Amino acid sequence: MGSYAPPAQFFQIQSTSYITSMDISSSAHTLAFGDAASFVYQFTDRDVYDVNPYSMGLSTADVVEVPEVHMTEESPLSSVGLPYYTEPLLSNWPLYPSVFDASCPPPHIDDELLKNMKTVDFVGYAPNPGLRRNQAPRKKKPLHNRRNGPKFRSEQERDMLLSNSILDDQEQHRGEHRTSSVADISATDPMALNMPSYYRRVEIQYSKFGVEDFDFEYYNRTCYGGLETHIRNSFCNSLLQVLYFTVPLRRVATSHIKSLCSHPKCFLCELGFLFRMLEASHGQNCQATNFCRTLTMSPKAAALSLFEPDIPDPSFSYSSLIQSFARFLLEELHGEAFQPDDTNPVISKLLDSPNPSTIQQLFGVQTLFTVECASSWCSTCRRYRPLTTKRTVLALPNALFINAGTAYPEDEALWRQNGPGSPRNNNSKQDNSNDGGSDPPRSNPWVPERFGIHINGSEVVIKPLLPGSDIPEEFQKTSKTCAIYELAASIVEVKAEDEDPHLVAQIKIPPDELDSSSTSPWYLFNDFLVRNIREEETMSFKGKWKAPSILQYKRVDSDESLDLSGLPDQADCSILFNDTTVANRPAVNPKYQILTADEMPKKGTLVALDTEFVALKREVTEIRSDGTKSLIRPSTLVMARLSVIRGEGPKEGVPFIDDYIEITEEVEDYLTEFSGITALDINPNTTTHTLVDHKMAYAKLRLLADLGCVFIGHGLVKDFRTINILVPPEQIIDTVDIYHIRDRQRKISLRFLAWHLLGQDIQSEGHDSIEDAETALVLFRKYQEYKKTGEFGKVIEGVYVAGMRSNWLKKPTRELRPPFPGSPRP
Repeated sequence: MGSYAPPAQFFQIQSTSYITSMDISSSAHTLAFGDAASFVYQFTDRDVYDVNPYSMGLSTADVVEVPEVHMTEESPLSSVGLPYYTEPLLSNWPLYPSVFDASCPPPHIDDELLKNMKTVDFVGYAPNPGLRRNQAPRKKKPLHNRRNGPKFRSEQERDMLLSNSILDDQEQHRGEHRTSSVADISATDPMALNMPSYYRRVEIQYSKFGVEDFDFEYYNRTCYGGLETHIRNSFCNSLLQVLYFTVPLRRVATSHIKSLCSHPKCFLCELGFLFRMLEASHGQNCQATNFCRTLTMSPKAAALSLFEPDIPDPSFSYSSLIQSFARFLLEELHGEAFQPDDTNPVISKLLDSPNPSTIQQLFGVQTLFTVECASSWCSTCRRYRPLTTKRTVLALPNALFINAGTAYPEDEALWRQNGPGSPRNNNSKQDNSNDGGSDPPRSNPWVPERFGIHINGSEVVIKPLLPGSDIPEEFQKTSKTCAIYELAASIVEVKAEDEDPHLVAQIKIPPDELDSSSTSPWYLFNDFLVRNIREEETMSFKGKWKAPSILQYKRVDSDESLDLSGLPDQADCSILFNDTTVANRPAVNPKYQILTADEMPKKGTLVALDTEFVALKREVTEIRSDGTKSLIRPSTLVMARLSVIRGEGPKEGVPFIDDYIEITEEVEDYLTEFSGITALDINPNTTTHTLVDHKMAYAKLRLLADLGCVFIGHGLVKDFRTINILVPPEQIIDTVDIYHIRDRQRKISLRFLAWHLLGQDIQSEGHDSIEDAETALVLFRKYQEYKKTGEFGKVIEGVYVAGMRSNWLKKPTRELRPPFPGSPRP
């Protein structure tokens, strides 16, 4: 300011909070301040001030002359004039009745509350059951009924810790499972006219801890893995379960992933990875995330509209969708198995056989296609004749997929009219009774349990075979022209009145895989709900709530007719010893060293692992009226970097895998602050790192798990779930669980543990998966030292004390650090 400036003056704003905004008028005559308490304070240096020197004067409304009306007690009300209005008045009723939008109807009051209501002067009084004034109740599915529904795992742990007797609480929890909402009502309704509760659509609910907190065990107490539903296009779960229990296909798919496949988007590879995960599940829930992701990226699937609608539609036909998808998938598997591939010994062997495609041997029907009069002009007849084509069945497949054809209501009615118990089926008892003294065979239902197919020249003879009856002589010939089929599975569309339709699978478990405690060989796979059901349920479609979509029949002699003994038993480990990349230029100064032949991993080999992810879709949340936050849909994360380091040996701590993963889908959020990944890192044209496709990175991780490696890391269980791989618990050493006291809900971050126990400042400039894996390995070694000296209990208590005093900040002050042994000083 110049020398002629007036002396500075200070004015205090008498605010009870803090200033949030300030503005000066365009005339510079007045200042205005706003605070957090919603008050505005105005300052000016003159009595008369202008806010805007260029403002125009205010214009007033035209003066309306109102007629003078003299009202007396005897004056009629109709003499009062009406004001001016532009919309029809409410009293101006239309000539014909109309429907007007009204407010939300009042909430329903429970009948018991009305019965116990106390009435005084025609006014009822009762305790408020929780209804809020002028607010509609939030609709949510009844999940947390403490007796008829599952609790979140965090709630179970909290209840167990607060209980006086942990054992009694566990017994009570087991009792809740036994009396759950999936109870069996088949004893009172053998024909399943009313839908049992376990056929209803099941949905995953999310707590503040995410999907990992959901109690899947409540819905599945069997040894067979279920499939989750929170991923897009999870309608295919039912078909995937049916294909998994098609044992020959499972053997082909799991053998296919043991060799290197050059196709980046291979459905047979994804089936193999999924089947391998279901094999190792032992009743744990699994996901078909990678398979559904491959389906979503298929241009052919998009052209055929093989995706379920994003917005649920009650009129949508899932039967037609699953039938089209089954046809598409079998054709894709046939094409992938038929293409020559010198690097795949499975395909090379099958090319030498008469039927090169294993899928064709399993599901294909061998036919002879003939054409009479190869051209429109017939030289024999000396005239123009139309072409005549003919297909002759030469050989029968090992498995039949039969389209039930229930896309329309009249088709569903046909199945219900001809189901078990119909007159025509009851009459068949008399014609098929046994001559001996044994029990007569059961009546033949609309869905036969067993039937035979016999090829007699150009004629195909199909005949149902009743259980307990003798096999006719014409069905006892060679397996090529004659076969007996048994019902192995069915995919059913369930339509409840108050929910959207969905698909379930009813599968007959093979005898060598059947649980000894099963009451019947049939199991229901309703996504992640798996339970044993009666055989009669699978044959009956009398109820209006379900209709068949696909029926699968298997040959009783499929093991004899199909030879799969040449499939490889050993996995190809070359991907661990070769450095491959899809980037346009080699990696600049890679941080890893490829494994050598003498470092072949074996059972028990320690490796440290960490991964980074990017988000294809952000999470969807909802803020309720009471201010609480509810998770509607979790974020869709995909692996963008995989780092694995040696956990033992002379090169302990040296990485041997550091792969960035190419992502062809649109990434919504790279999460660079947490992952350290940018768009340049996963682009083949710009990356300076080793870049591989997702299947290659997944195959390396799958191979290490199958070799028996023990993985060390921080938060591995959640990482493996996101990667969509199932690793046995005995092969996981998770430092987030090691450095955790059970009765404390807080789990300590890797960054705080590294600073407090190791004196290291990690993740200061973004995350690095190699650095995180190395830190987890060092923390595990420190844990071994503390356990050996007996100081681990004191150490972990000191970590919690320091964390709570510093509010879990990275660098607590020196005096807050506990003086326990082995704690390094900064």
